[in-house]
Amino acid sequence: MNEPMHKKIIIRPFIYNAASAGDVSLALLILLLLQLIMLVATRSYNALAVIGASLIGSLCADSVSKAYRTPYLFSVRMSAVQGITAAMLLPATFPPVTVFFIAFFTMMLVKYMAGGFAYNWINAAVVVAAFAWIVGMSAFPSVMATHDILQIKNPSYILIQSGAFPILRFDPPITEAFNSMIFNFINISIPEGYISLLWDTNAIIPAFRFNMLTLLSSIVLFSTGMLSMIIPSCFVVVYALLVRFAGPLFCGGIPGQGDMILALLTGGTLFCAVFVVQWYGTVPLTAWGKAVYGVLCGILAFFIAGCGTSPIGMVFTVLCANIFSPLIQISEDKKNKKKLDALLARHFIEQEAE
Repeated sequence: MNEPMHKKIIIRPFIYNAASAGDVSLALLILLLLQLIMLVATRSYNALAVIGASLIGSLCADSVSKAYRTPYLFSVRMSAVQGITAAMLLPATFPPVTVFFIAFFTMMLVKYMAGGFAYNWINAAVVVAAFAWIVGMSAFPSVMATHDILQIKNPSYILIQSGAFPILRFDPPITEAFNSMIFNFINISIPEGYISLLWDTNAIIPAFRFNMLTLLSSIVLFSTGMLSMIIPSCFVVVYALLVRFAGPLFCGGIPGQGDMILALLTGGTLFCAVFVVQWYGTVPLTAWGKAVYGVLCGILAFFIAGCGTSPIGMVFTVLCANIFSPLIQISEDKKNKKKLDALLARHFIEQEAE
């Protein structure tokens, strides 16, 4: 029997059962870069200037913080992700110089108070956006889904028809193709404008624009296991159901006919669900804790962001959820401690029995 002359020896006996923080940060940067490419393609240069200012401010804050705090791995990548994410939540009309100083000092404050990486109990990106809203509230657009509009059936279609969301040139032929080849078999049709709403809303806040690209990004992140689906799924489902069934009760509309499309495709709902809502350190660790956190986000979104088109509602939704998250994590620790105590007690009983 011939033995192989060379054997491959593995000196690292451990493997990752989840994507590393470095891989996740790199994937987030690549997917956010696709959003920036779309901004370049649509000649949204003001938005790019705001994003550049926030990115530089975040990286500068990371560089300065290394002077008094031991840097963690991939801190530059993480700071870049947070700087871009924060700017995506800001209007393109915001002065870039102001954005730089807000991003720099806010990131410094959060790093000093909350710690770095997984010790951060609050998402610095939403804190930057919240401070920017306080400083320059007038730069943010107004809520288009007013009380009167929400009383009407399909307010998203009304806003499309009024020109609030422009219809793109390729929308009519694609809509006609879908109606003739797919929806015709179930005797329904979709009006023109919804394809445009899914592709590019043309909002002045970049995070509100490219919903289709955000959905594709979510497929990459969730299918590869880089991010958990529990929190975003619970968040989106609970928020959509509340808008559908509870929204009309508050607005005097038709019961059970709230506009979920308007809620999900405006106000940055999908962007926050994919890129913002589950940042490291700000979310629970167990499956049940993540589910509770996601449901909480959906409820908060309904009462804070309303039924759609809110310029800042999702930012304060995530901010409020971050405040409640430590309470869920404390509950997780207590439950895990009880499990551990029970296991140790059973182990000692078995040892004594032997």
